[in-house]
Amino acid sequence: MTPKTKILIGTLCVTAALCLCGGFINADTTKKSTQKAEKKAASKEIAASSMISKDHPEIPEGVSCVDCHEIKLDAKTTATEVWLRGKYVKYNEGEGIMEPEHVRQEIVKILGGKKQKRTCVLATSINNTPLSTTADFVLDPDTMTMYGLHEKGTTKLFHIMQNPRVSLNWHKEFETWGNVLCVQCIGTAELIDGSNPEMEKVLQDVYPYEEMGRAMKLEPQVARDMIKKGMLMTKITLNQVTVNNSAFEKDGKRKYQRWERNKPR
Repeated sequence: MTPKTKILIGTLCVTAALCLCGGFINADTTKKSTQKAEKKAASKEIAASSMISKDHPEIPEGVSCVDCHEIKLDAKTTATEVWLRGKYVKYNEGEGIMEPEHVRQEIVKILGGKKQKRTCVLATSINNTPLSTTADFVLDPDTMTMYGLHEKGTTKLFHIMQNPRVSLNWHKEFETWGNVLCVQCIGTAELIDGSNPEMEKVLQDVYPYEEMGRAMKLEPQVARDMIKKGMLMTKITLNQVTVNNSAFEKDGKRKYQRWERNKPR
């Protein structure tokens, strides 16, 4: 047997072994996925408010209820739904609700419009692990989109890369009873880097980058170039915004109001 023949046979053996191993791994992964799906199908549907019973099997680390059960969400029975539309305090069901466009306008008043920042709490999640961080965001009222600027490499950005569903919250400091103002947003996030023309447009038209430029004594274009080189921009398309504003009651409206993107304005 020649040396070349030995090398060829060895290579074929290694390739066959890798293929076989890969087949075992793929088969094992498929088997686990199938078992998980079968287990979920076999488990009964539960309500989101359900508690673990004393005789429930031991739950492995990293596994949540949703991995095995279908979770039933009955929005009509939640407190928030009652506050928004149900029979609550002095309101009968369906009373005191603002028109969607009116709610949108109130959101813009609270969060501000272009070139007006709000320091918000941003909530992200990956692998059943949540994270909340504070960051400055600006609302573009024309598109109901929030924009933020962040240093590259932060944990929240890695979360967004893998799971774009986020929540955003802003509230006025609570000072006296009956004087509450807060906004809860749910949306879909995407990351924009400096090579995307949208970042330049948002910096010029929406985000108040000029503050940073003035603080660092930089010309506007120099400041924008520095931001585009060293930072990432988050663009959060708002899908649902819930407002709690005590001042609404002065006009005979509920203090809880909600705007939703998929509903007529």
